[in-house]
Amino acid sequence: MPRDGVYGLDEVLGNLNKQLAGIKNRSIAGLLEGGLVVQRDAQRNVPVEYGNLRASAYTRKAQNDPQAVEVGFTAAYAVFVHEDLEQTLKGKPRPSGLGTYWNPGGPKFLERSLRDNESAILEIVRARASVGESA
Repeated sequence: MPRDGVYGLDEVLGNLNKQLAGIKNRSIAGLLEGGLVVQRDAQRNVPVEYGNLRASAYTRKAQNDPQAVEVGFTAAYAVFVHEDLEQTLKGKPRPSGLGTYWNPGGPKFLERSLRDNESAILEIVRARASVGESA
């Protein structure tokens, strides 16, 4: 006897579950792709002297939430630079002779990149999650 008296219901539910899993996987792929857009933009906006901060950028699946992606910087001073709104040395020559402080770029480089690319990220995730889109 078929489940709930309906023939083919198990097959329909199986196919539906496959489609939902596919959408979930494609959504994560879209989030990763969107994260890379944010990362690239943030790397263009960080102040650079030697390039350590810029090179420490990463995008990955979040470690504490399988449905999330994180974008960040691993340099020990990344948070300080990101949050330093005062920029007390802005425009002054660096002791290394490599340009001036806070150039190029400025504080809130990651936050600004996320905000500036919001519509592009949403479009990437939407396009990836659409039925028939491959991961």
